[in-house]
Amino acid sequence: MKGKRSLEGVHVAVGDSSLAARELSFLVRLAQAAASTQRPDELLELIIREATSAIGTDVCSLYLLAGRELLLTATNGLNENMVGKVTMPVGEGITGWVAETRRPAVVADVSKEPHWKWVPGLDEDRFHSMLSVPIESGPRLVGVLNVQSTEKRDFNSADIDFLRAIAGQVAGVLERSELQRRTEIQLAEIQLSHDIHERFTKLSLEGAGIQSILEVIGSLAGGRAALYSPDGYRVRGVGESTDGMPPRIHMPNPLGQAGARELRITAGRPPKPLDVVPVRAGAEMLGMLAVGVEENTVDSDGRRRALEHGSTVLALEMSKDRAAAEVERRLRGDLVEELLAGGLDSDEAERLARQAERLGRRLPQRAWVIVLEPDDDKTEAALAARGQQDRLDTALSGLIRSRLPGALTLVRSSSAVFLVPDELATDLAGVEKIASQIQTAAAPVMKPGTASVGIGNIANGVGELARSHIESRQALRLTRRAGGRAKVASYRSLGAFRLLLEVQSPDALRRFVNELLGPLLQYAQSRDTPLLETLEALSASRWIRRAAARQLRIHINSMTYRVERIESLTGLQLDDPETRVAISIALRARAMLGM
Repeated sequence: MKGKRSLEGVHVAVGDSSLAARELSFLVRLAQAAASTQRPDELLELIIREATSAIGTDVCSLYLLAGRELLLTATNGLNENMVGKVTMPVGEGITGWVAETRRPAVVADVSKEPHWKWVPGLDEDRFHSMLSVPIESGPRLVGVLNVQSTEKRDFNSADIDFLRAIAGQVAGVLERSELQRRTEIQLAEIQLSHDIHERFTKLSLEGAGIQSILEVIGSLAGGRAALYSPDGYRVRGVGESTDGMPPRIHMPNPLGQAGARELRITAGRPPKPLDVVPVRAGAEMLGMLAVGVEENTVDSDGRRRALEHGSTVLALEMSKDRAAAEVERRLRGDLVEELLAGGLDSDEAERLARQAERLGRRLPQRAWVIVLEPDDDKTEAALAARGQQDRLDTALSGLIRSRLPGALTLVRSSSAVFLVPDELATDLAGVEKIASQIQTAAAPVMKPGTASVGIGNIANGVGELARSHIESRQALRLTRRAGGRAKVASYRSLGAFRLLLEVQSPDALRRFVNELLGPLLQYAQSRDTPLLETLEALSASRWIRRAAARQLRIHINSMTYRVERIESLTGLQLDDPETRVAISIALRARAMLGM
């Protein structure tokens, strides 16, 4: 073959050149072009265009591997309208066979080749001979490079080696192109991540707060954002319940696992999709960030980055809030503990008043003391577990903000104490209502156990708070010993039985109980008939026998028999008013002593 073939304006006479010189010259020029051409697609077009001239064929076509199919990516002699449309499954046709076997194929006459596959619209009917080689990058198949000629031609080993060299150049171009593409994507992601992180960090440093952070997350992610507690209750978020974000969501199990990222769930009424991300501080789950998925929401890198960085900054902000709240709670707790210790002189009272002012509180001149305590040892032990005090404090915080804005509170490992100014509850009925609200707010934390609330008499000054605190706990103790659970008990409601608490000697009370109830106590150890329980039912029913029988679910005749038996054992007459009073006092003293 004679003539001149050009590449990037360089002319080389090949008519008298040896095949090796021709190939070397082509590859040198190709390398020079690769070094000077910035766009990979232009370089591929250049390679395909010049490969036909260098090998002396009429067509050069490039197929790239996409999954298990080969896609026509470039050609300089076939129907260019089919580029990006024609696919060849691996293993089908000559091209597919070369891809499957990773071996070159030389076909002198495609019409006689059993592997040949006709592709309508590709305009291949005028070509007879074909050389096809795999394009490989290390162990990975990239695609297939084909050359075709209109005249019949016997491609030799030199042609195969030359086309394989060109295929190697194509592989290099594609690898560099893929590397450049990945690099550009990574740089874009890094820049996006930097911009989002910088925006959130600025908010945090400026002390904008959780609400502002949520608003930015919603803006970047294209949906409303809200913060939920680990048990699924909404604690922060844009607007109120009408903003479309549900008041509660159920945490999916995968979200609680270490390393969990965003998860799409459906929640609310009507149901709507939400992207939920865990907010963690180390291994501890602080809450959940939820962002609404709107109709026009696009699952972009920006949205994912906003969720990731947003949850991180929220964790930092929540940790800061928690630390500040913990310090404030400890200072407040120390203050309340000192007030309840009693024995304060005027100077100490003044010092505590100044300390309360620094915490944004004032010491009440008149106040009620309310105490919340678990009803049994098991519930008390559960409340003392790590994190339960925080849960109880959180459960009560909403009530304190809305109903008890001026109260001083203290959450202990086994109880909670409230100093409620009298302007929030002017009488016993009002403070009992507050006590019931406290009990309701604490109930979810106490489950499956229960808690009762005790109320002391009103304290007329700081010096009487300790006395009122003791009274509230005594009311609880007596109520619990009488079998009460989940009750609101006030010291004033104890009535005359409060006098039992004034008896300094437990032995004196024990002798009194034995004098009246001793025979029944001994009888209870050896008999099955519950005479003591019968006496308690009579006292609670105001000594009306039919009412007590209904309470015990026995017939009135059985009640009559039991009364006669009690009178026979004790020598007491239960119809005597003074005897009834003495028995009621003895029964309450027995409960107080735990006999």
